[in-house]
Amino acid sequence: MKKGFTLVELLVVISIIALLLGILLPSLLLARLQAKIVAVNAELRQIGLALDLYYLDNKKYPPTQSDCAGGSITDHLYQLPRALVEGRYLPSMPKTSAMSTIMEDRFNHGHTYKYRSVGEIIMDRNLIDGDIFAKLWIPDNFPASSGINSSEGWWRPDDDECRWYSGDKSLLPLQLPVRWVVFSLGPRFSEQWLEEKLGFESRYPVPKELWYTPKQRRGFIVRIQLQNGSQVGSFE
Repeated sequence: MKKGFTLVELLVVISIIALLLGILLPSLLLARLQAKIVAVNAELRQIGLALDLYYLDNKKYPPTQSDCAGGSITDHLYQLPRALVEGRYLPSMPKTSAMSTIMEDRFNHGHTYKYRSVGEIIMDRNLIDGDIFAKLWIPDNFPASSGINSSEGWWRPDDDECRWYSGDKSLLPLQLPVRWVVFSLGPRFSEQWLEEKLGFESRYPVPKELWYTPKQRRGFIVRIQLQNGSQVGSFE
């Protein structure tokens, strides 16, 4: 007659399995997160290539897509430009969808990755606003150094630059330190976290202090094209 497991033996086996799961699960979750971040960086690179192709064909970058209602960053504020879809640089979505393209932010489901540039801006529908400039807050000496405090950078274009280029806003990305930035909200994003960092100002996402790092495991996943054509970001 075969002897079965005793209750004590079963409990020991279950305890060992639970212990192994407790040890392995954090590593598995971290590996899954890293794989997701790698995929996001690859998609942001693809969007960057689409922007370069758009520039080659149009001699300018697409306007920033703002929100006339002053929407939340977790909503469709700064979604990818419809100009990239209309020119077939990025795949489209059904016209009934609020998303401009199928390039969905893996950390913000139902919304595209974000795009910000300087100069031209769309505040309502597809009309470029003739009076308002799209601006970026850029830290002093970026990207060699970075700071998150409001005294450590300034909004570009500044008032003088707005006057100089009021007749042709499309030239601004070529003159300022940053041409464009595309980004994901990143893991564990919350508006409370962003408010703690910046207050109610929209000085994101260029300061490096807001970028994702494995240490803090929170922050924007960013790809930026600089004035000289090189790219920097959290992928480095």
